Amino acid sequence: MGFEFSGLDELIQRLDEASKKVPDARDKFLAQEAELVRGDAVSLSPVDTGNLREAWKRSTPDNGRVDVYNNTEYAAHVEYGHRQKVGQYVPAIGKRLKKPFVEGKHMLRDAVQQRQDIFAEDAEDILKGLMP
Repeated sequence: MGFEFSGLDELIQRLDEASKKVPDARDKFLAQEAELVRGDAVSLSPVDTGNLREAWKRSTPDNGRVDVYNNTEYAAHVEYGHRQKVGQYVPAIGKRLKKPFVEGKHMLRDAVQQRQDIFAEDAEDILKGLMP
């Protein structure tokens, strides 16, 4: 008594074809998702001069990695918060500082959190599209 399988060669060929598409599909997917995170970070950024909002960027995907970043000198202080000297006069705002610590706005952290659930759904759609 024996078994005969048909279509196994076709399945192997389809899997080989799909594996060749994975790196390009992965990088395209990561670029799209990073652009969505970047857009959310822009909209979550506070506006004074607009420099902080305009400085959000994303890198080109490279080997499954993409970065969303802001090189503005003060971006980290706005993201995470910062200490300040109570009573110091700041000419730019025309006031004396009253609080010893300013809470962060967490623009990037919140943007990533907003996209986490959708990311998994989008990734599943991409994987389904790889198998003809």
